[in-house]
Parts: sequence; C-alpha cells; structure tokens
Amino acid sequence: MTILGIENRTENWKTALHFSPLFGGNGVRLIERLGESPKPQPDDVKLELFWKGMRDFLHRDSEKKEPARGQLKEAARGQFVDLYLRLFPDLRTDIEKFGAFRNLKPHNYDVSTDERMAKLFDNLFNTEIDVVLETPDKLFIGEAKHEMGFGANSNLILVHQLMRQYVTATILIEFSNNQKEVVPFVVCDSVKKFLKTSQVRFMISQGWLKENNVLGWDKVNPSAS
Repeated sequence: MTILGIENRTENWKTALHFSPLFGGNGVRLIERLGESPKPQPDDVKLELFWKGMRDFLHRDSEKKEPARGQLKEAARGQFVDLYLRLFPDLRTDIEKFGAFRNLKPHNYDVSTDERMAKLFDNLFNTEIDVVLETPDKLFIGEAKHEMGFGANSNLILVHQLMRQYVTATILIEFSNNQKEVVPFVVCDSVKKFLKTSQVRFMISQGWLKENNVLGWDKVNPSAS
C-alpha cells in the first residue's frame, strides 16, 4: 500500500507492519526462534512496540505514592546510578579494550560527577526500544533497522544504542524486582552486514547478544511485505 504513490520507508512503519500481527499471543514462533525453551503458551507472551519502559514504570510508580513526581525521580536517580555501578562496573573499560569505538568522550559511560549521574538518569528515562516481548522468564528487547545503522550520540553517557538499551532493560529488571533474563535481538535488512558492525560485535563478545538473534525481516513475519 502507498499514499499518493509514495512508499513509506520509515523503520517505525516497517516495524509496525511486521510485528503488529504478533499481538494477541501470536509471537510464540518468534520467541522460539530467539531461544525460548520450553515453548511458552500464547497467553504468556506479551508484546509492545516503541517501548519506553523506564519512563512508564516511574510514571506508574508516581501515581501510587504521595511524594511529588520530582521527588520520586530524584530518589530513583540515586538507585539507578548504584545499579549501574554494580551491574556494569567495567563497561567503559570493556569498550575501550574492545578497540572498535573511537573518540570516546571523558563522560561516556562514566558517572563520577553529579552532572553525569543526572545525564545517566536522563538516558535511561528516555530510552526507547522498538520491540519488547515478555514471557514468564525472559524479556526480549529488539532493535529494528531498515536502511539506517545503529545510533551513537557522544553527548550521552550511554553512547551506543544497543548497549544503552541493554543497560536500561537490565537496570529496570533489577529495579522493579523482576527475575527475568534480558535477551536482545536485532532485525535488519542484511544479517551479514549487521554482524560486522561494532555494536553487534561488542554485544556478542560480552555474551549479551547471540549471533543467531540477528535476524532478517523475513524471519519475523514472512507474510508482511
């Protein structure tokens, strides 16, 4: 389908087109492909698109408590920083040793000042994940790519897109007292090309991303065009 004869080439449109048929428990086949075993029941699979989990979790939490939202965010910021330091104490060092990322700024992945702590919180709060599937044991976080590469914003504490999403999901799991494994995946036009990208190679080297979980669009919903 086109509008005025113009093809919609945006990633969000392609993501919605391929993943929306998986609502209502229809994502079981994809979950199996991503390594979920034993096979979950359809009712146990939840799907959301364009998910800002940290933002929405804090909004939900603020509605349940008396303190002003600003006070809750301030309290949460300290907890997020503590979790980041505990869960990812060597992230900057690991990235530097990997050797594929050039021109890191002094503040990248570093929260040694109050200003950087505040920026880390903003990174987590505003991180969006294209596709999230949840089962009783796992949280699958997916980045969908069509024609564009992975984002990297040197002004952020969490510079690189895939790492930022993984850190955000992992901290949110811990912060919300859930016992789930975070399983990243990527959907892209060319698996061969994306397996060569620095962010994918780093995620694989850390054991966070499985090579088999870099998928072509045809592996999501073959009926979508």
